[in-house]
Amino acid sequence: MEKAKRIKISKIWEEMEKKDAAGLPVTFSISYVKKSTGEISCIPGCICTSIHSKGSTVNLMPAGDTRPKTIRKCLIIEFNGASVYL
Repeated sequence: MEKAKRIKISKIWEEMEKKDAAGLPVTFSISYVKKSTGEISCIPGCICTSIHSKGSTVNLMPAGDTRPKTIRKCLIIEFNGASVYL
C-alpha cells in the first residue's frame, strides 16, 4: 500500500519561492477552497508573485493569466499533488 504524499504548510512557502537555473520562478500546481462558495478550485500551473508573511494571503499568477489571484493561506489543501497539513 502506497503512503499518501503530504507536505507541511510551512514548507509550501519555500517551494513557492524556488527559482530554476535561469533564475525564473518554478511552476507549481495548487488546490484551495474558495471562501465564498466552499468549492474546491485547482490551478494546474502557476507561479508565486508575492507572499504576505505577516498577513494571511498569497498572490499567485496562473499560467496564461495577466492578473494575479489572491488566495488565503489557510484555504490551501493541496500543493503539487501532496495534501497540505498544519
